[in-house]
Formats: sequence, structure tokens, C-alpha cells
Amino acid sequence: MKAAFMTAPNRIEVMDAPTPQPQAGEVLLAVKAVAICASDIHIFEYGHSSGVYPTGPLILGHEFSGQVAQLGPDVTDLQVGDRVACEPSWHCGHCDMCLQGLTNLCRNVVFPSFPDTNGAMAEYIVTPAHALCKLPDHVSYEAGALVEPLGVGLHAVRLSGLQKGQDVAILGAGAIGVAILDVCLWWGAQKLYMVEPLPGRQAFPEKLGAQVFDSAQQLQATLEADGSHPAVVFEAAGAPTSFAEAMPLVRPAGTAVIVGIPEPDEQLFQASIPRRKELTVQFSRRSRDTLEDGVALAAANQIHLEQYPTRQFTLDQAAEAMQAAIEKQGDMIRTIVAP
Repeated sequence: MKAAFMTAPNRIEVMDAPTPQPQAGEVLLAVKAVAICASDIHIFEYGHSSGVYPTGPLILGHEFSGQVAQLGPDVTDLQVGDRVACEPSWHCGHCDMCLQGLTNLCRNVVFPSFPDTNGAMAEYIVTPAHALCKLPDHVSYEAGALVEPLGVGLHAVRLSGLQKGQDVAILGAGAIGVAILDVCLWWGAQKLYMVEPLPGRQAFPEKLGAQVFDSAQQLQATLEADGSHPAVVFEAAGAPTSFAEAMPLVRPAGTAVIVGIPEPDEQLFQASIPRRKELTVQFSRRSRDTLEDGVALAAANQIHLEQYPTRQFTLDQAAEAMQAAIEKQGDMIRTIVAP
């Protein structure tokens, strides 16, 4: 098969590689769409993920969909030819976290594109059968790949305790921020505020009904003038100051949900703000039990995945796709590689 390997930081080469073979409980997928995530960009630029370096060439990509090409032994609930979306956080099912149902916190998790597990930017990938959900024919493979960031948004909203009719603010209008916005709309949130400094990324949240601001400071001034602050604020930018900027936006006794990966890892904030407001600061990690719900929402057109601004590339254009993702060109919130 052909695969796009990261052979060094800032270098991707498309090469031939052996087609992996499914073992018991596994499925071989023909990859149809894989979206490039910020964590892929981090590995690509810095050559590691959280200090873990690959020992050799590594295939990136963990937001993907595909078609079942081959079944491993003991797989009975799927058939060759099935169209599927994937939850890429592959839990063990037997550690203490998994036994409590906290599968996204599995102590033995396997995550494609995290060294040294190859990801999906290839013609084929092997996945656990339990990590797959059938895609209806009317849901595109591109939308199927975006079910993963949708799941991150859905998990974050569930953790937030958001109630119907409450106001929400979101920092960052990338794929995760837009997914959170989309879920909040479906959830029944009332006023929706979005902070996004890139002009190209402002139009789509506005189309969905959000009031968009260039900065958290601009939004804060508006909230102060109105005398109201949202009950829940989601940080989905991972920018150097967005963690600290989220908390002043929250109303007293409200919740700040940290979804983005803060960069740098050590963050500074004014402790008097969450202390005096008695805020809940909730961190959200990946997703949990969201795959089937995400596919169902997409299938029912209750979420706007098919409309998300994307740009598609071939597998041979994987390096170009990565560069476009880094540059955040135009209104695009995800680049999609279609092997």
C-alpha cells in the first residue's frame, strides 16, 4: 500500500509499505478520508508528542473514515464493504479506568499517530472492530472523518453541565471550537459567543448563529456593557493566553471547560478570578462514548458536518495538506486527505 510517512520533523514522504493484516477482533479498513488535527501538526513540526519520539518513520492522522476491506477472526458485527467512522482512542477494556467506564482515560490506550502506532494517512489501516460505527450511505466519508472532532465537542459539552437556555462562549473557531458550537446549538443554548482572531474563520460560526469577536478582551467589554456573562465558557484554542482569558468571561458559579491543549504546558492565570467567582474549571480529554451519537447526529442532519469548511487533498499531496493546515488558509478548519 501507499502511505504518507513523517520521516523527520517537517518532512513527509509518500512511500510503499506492507499492507497490515487484521488479527482477532480487528478490521482492515480502506481509508477514504483522514482529517489533519492540531496534534498531527505538533508532531510534524516538533518531531514528538508529549516528549515521546517515534523510533522510525511514522504515519500521522487519527480522524478518519473508511470502508471495511477485510475482517479478522471473531469479527461478526461488520461485513466487507461496510462504510464506517472510527473512534481512534483504543482502550484496553480491563484497567481500572475502563472498568469505571472512563475509557478515554484508559491506562493502556493505543492511539493511532501517537508514536509508534501508525495513523490513517495511508491506503489501509487496521483498527479494533469495537472502535467502528457504520456510516449511513447519505453521510459522506469526509463527514465521517469529522465525527471524531465532533465527539470531542460532544464530550466537552456533556462535561460542562450546560443547560438548555444558557449562554455560551467559545474561544477558538477551529474544528473543535466549531464542533462545540454546533453541539451547543443542538443542545439548546441561547446566546452563542465565539472568539476567533482569524478573519477567514469568522464567517462560518456567524452563519451558524454565533456572535463573533476578534479577541477575548473585545468580548469581555461587550459582556461588561450588557451586564451578563455566559454560564459556560469553552477554551478550544490552545493559545498561550486563552486558558487565562477564559475565566473572566464566565459568570459567578459558572464553568470554564478547557478543551484545547494549552501551549506552553505551564500556564499562568489570576487565581482571584475563579476563587471569587467560585468557578468550576473542568478539563476535557478527547471523547468518551460519543461515536454512535455523533454518527446519528450527522445522519439526522442535526449537526452541520457536511458544511464544515474543508479542503481536500490526495494522498500524494499529503505534504501540501499538512502545510495548508499549518497556514490555516482562508475559512478552512480542516484539511482532508483522501487516499
